[in-house]
Amino acid sequence: MSTLDCLIAGGGAAGCYAAITAARRGRRVGIVEHNPKGELGKKLRITGKGRCNVTNNCDRDTLLANTPRNGRFLYSAFSACSPADVMEFFEALGVRLKTERGNRVFPVSDSAGEIVSALRQECRRLGVQVIPGQVTDLLLE
Repeated sequence: MSTLDCLIAGGGAAGCYAAITAARRGRRVGIVEHNPKGELGKKLRITGKGRCNVTNNCDRDTLLANTPRNGRFLYSAFSACSPADVMEFFEALGVRLKTERGNRVFPVSDSAGEIVSALRQECRRLGVQVIPGQVTDLLLE
């Protein structure tokens, strides 16, 4: 294993997105994934009844207004990465998307597996290392 610039705990949707973003910026990235085989995006396959609701097709303010409880804590995150950014990200990976009732966005294939495959392939293409294991402690120097 080579020296890494960035180590991400968890290979779910957010972890893969973060790894891809960092790797595209020239960082050497590793993802520590706790499932036994180190499979990225494993739980994504069952989201949205196997269809994977990727995001909502609306602007940041509409998304925040429809967040249960007080969604203002998400303001900076959604300002940095809007639903349109998420849609553009997946479409650039070759995943065609569609918008359904309630502005919910799904892959045209209706398959969460397509999302998982796209994330895995891009991580592999960018040289993201997958490290099977579990993060138990965080040491900051």
